[in-house]
Amino acid sequence: MGKLSRPGTRQASKTGACPEGGETVSISGDFLRVSRANEAIRVEVFGLGNMHLAPAFQSFAEAEIQAGFVNFIVDLHGCAGMDSTFMGTFIGISNQIRGRQGFFCLVNVSPENHRLLKMLGVVHLVTVHEGEFPVPAGKTTIIRPTDDPYARQRQIRAAHFLLLDADPANRDRFGAFIKAMEEAPADAPTIVRPGKNGTGSDDKKK
Repeated sequence: MGKLSRPGTRQASKTGACPEGGETVSISGDFLRVSRANEAIRVEVFGLGNMHLAPAFQSFAEAEIQAGFVNFIVDLHGCAGMDSTFMGTFIGISNQIRGRQGFFCLVNVSPENHRLLKMLGVVHLVTVHEGEFPVPAGKTTIIRPTDDPYARQRQIRAAHFLLLDADPANRDRFGAFIKAMEEAPADAPTIVRPGKNGTGSDDKKK
């Protein structure tokens, strides 16, 4: 999906620990800042949660789940907007965790991001905590968007299939798009085109 919402023109900029040496660095752009605290994984989203960041999020979550960490708190206080791929990724990770008796919860969700989650029906399948939610901090690591176009393509497809189960209306929103993805050559690069109601769309260059 393309950009859904970014109030103003501000770029995300936060300070976090560098995973290599633990030094304090200034980070800008779209990224995740992750940490462990009280047996829970905290994932802070900064900038836009989009199709470029979603594969990295999915890969990180799968590794943590395999290591036995099944409690995830996703903090959206720094998230300026989300696309459908990123929101569909929430559903996939939540489903994996639910099967292991863990929990996956979105916290500090802005009114605009809540509107997007509700519009695509994600609120029916993923727990959203209303209001502010203090999250304990731990040693942090920065996760940046993936540069792998094939991982991005796989994530886009998987996320949109999951969204079909979130709301019947998503079959009208994304059905033709998913069909086009399946028919496109495997090496077709991903492009972004605006869709209806500001939702954006992930598409393939013909």
